[in-house]
Amino acid sequence: MTGGTDGHAEDQGRVYQSRGDQHISEHHHYGGVGPEHGGPDSVRRPAVGRCPVALRDRNEVMERLRESVRAEHGGQVYVLYGMGGSGKTAVACALFDEVTRDQGRVGLWVNAADRASLRAGMLAVAADRGAGDGELLAARNGLRPAADLVWRYLDRSAEPWLLVLDNTDEPEILRDGDWLRTSPRGTVLVTTRRAAARWWPGAELQHIGVLPREDAALVLRDLAPHSGTKEQAARVADRLGLLPLALTLAGGFLSHQIIDPWTMDAYGDRLDAFEARGLPEAAVLLRLLARFAAEPLPLTLLNHAGIEAVLPRARTETALRALLDQSLSELVDVAGTRCVQSHGILLDSVSTATAADLVSVLDTTAVRMLDAAVPVVPDAGPHDPRLRLLVPHALALLRHVGAPSAAGALAVATRLAVALHRTGDYLSAWETTRTAADLGQRYLGAEHRTVLAARSREGRALFRLGRYAEAEAALRAVRDVQERLRRTR
Repeated sequence: MTGGTDGHAEDQGRVYQSRGDQHISEHHHYGGVGPEHGGPDSVRRPAVGRCPVALRDRNEVMERLRESVRAEHGGQVYVLYGMGGSGKTAVACALFDEVTRDQGRVGLWVNAADRASLRAGMLAVAADRGAGDGELLAARNGLRPAADLVWRYLDRSAEPWLLVLDNTDEPEILRDGDWLRTSPRGTVLVTTRRAAARWWPGAELQHIGVLPREDAALVLRDLAPHSGTKEQAARVADRLGLLPLALTLAGGFLSHQIIDPWTMDAYGDRLDAFEARGLPEAAVLLRLLARFAAEPLPLTLLNHAGIEAVLPRARTETALRALLDQSLSELVDVAGTRCVQSHGILLDSVSTATAADLVSVLDTTAVRMLDAAVPVVPDAGPHDPRLRLLVPHALALLRHVGAPSAAGALAVATRLAVALHRTGDYLSAWETTRTAADLGQRYLGAEHRTVLAARSREGRALFRLGRYAEAEAALRAVRDVQERLRRTR
C-alpha cells in the first residue's frame, strides 16, 4: 500500500497502516453479568422493601391465582393492572411467597421498569436456570439473542417456576426481543399500569383498585396498631386516597416513632401543604424531584449551584430533611452512591398539580443539574455504575419537559450515552440514545441537529454491538439528511 491514509478512530478504536500482508487480531472484553455490572443482586426474592403484613380486600384475586398455580400446568400469563400505588406489587409479592414456601416452586422476580433493568434481570434468570458464563456474556454484548437464551433455559427448567415481571409500565419494551412468552414449565405474572388488550394478547387481566374504606383503615392498624382508633385510621386513609402503597408508607412511618410517637390524627395534620407550615422550600424541592424519575437520584445533583434558580442552595438541606421527616422521600445507597428516592405515585401527582407558570423554570433547573452530573468530555474507562443511575432521570426529563427545554435535555442524554459507550457498555448506550432520540423528536422534529446527533450516536452503538446492517442504515439516514440540509442553506 502506498500513500497516506485518511482513516480515523474513535473511542477505543485503532487505525493500522502497513505494507504487505498483515493479520491483526484484537480481543476486547467488557465485564460480566454480575451485580457490579448493573444486574440485580437476586432474582429469587421480590425486589421490594417487604411484603405486606396482611393483604386486605384481595381474597378473590389471590384465590384465582393460587388455583392456577396449584393446577400444576404452565403456559399462562396473568396481568395485574391498576393505578400506581394500588397494590399490584403487593399481590404479586404475596403469591410469590406462598408458591415458593408452600408449593416448592422456584420464584423469579424481575424489575421490568425499563429496557436495561428488564434485560439485566432476565439474563440473571437465565443464569439461575443454568446458562453458562460464555452464553451470558455473548447475550449481554449483543452477539446472540438474549430473549431466546432466557426462554431456552426457562423451558428446560427442572423445577416449575413463577416469573414475576414487576413495574411493566412500558409494555412496548417486552416486544423488543419478544421477552414475554409462555412455557409449559411455569407461570408468568405481570404488574402494570397499562391495561390495553393489545399489549397482552392471550393473557388474563385482573384489575387491582383502591381499597374499601374499612380495609384501608385496617392496613394502617396492621402496621401501627397503637397509633389511634379505627375511625382515626379511616380519616387518614381517606386523605391518602385509600391507596395501599400510601397507606403502607404512612403505617410504616407511624410504627417507627419511638420517643414521641405520632397518632393517626397527628399524621393527618402533617399531610397539610408545606407552605402552610412555613416550609415552602420542601414543596419546591418536591416539585423539582418530580421532574426526574421515581428511581434513586444521586444526592450530588442537589448540591449544584443551578438549583438556586428555584431554591436557595443553603435551604436545600432543610427542605430535604422535611421530605424525609414526612416519609415522602427516603435515602438509599446504590453502588456506593447516596441517593434520594420518592415513590412514583407521589411524583406523578406532584407533577400533575404543578402550576403552569413554574414548569419552565423547573425544567431548566433540572436539565442544568443533570448536565453537571454527566462528564463534559466523556473518556474511555472502566464500567461506572454511577452513570447507569442517571439514565432513567435523563429519559424522565425528556418525557416531562416542554419544547423550550427539549434540546438541552436531549443533548445531556446523548452525552450520557457517549459516556456509557466509552466504558464499553454499548447496549445501554444504544438503548439510552434510541429512547432519548424518539422522545426528543416529538418536540424538535426528525431533522433537528440535536436529534440527528442522537441518531448518529445510536448508529455507532449498533456498530459496536455487531449489528452492522442496522448501523449502516442509521448512519446513512443521518448523513443523507445532513447533506440535504447543507445544500438548502
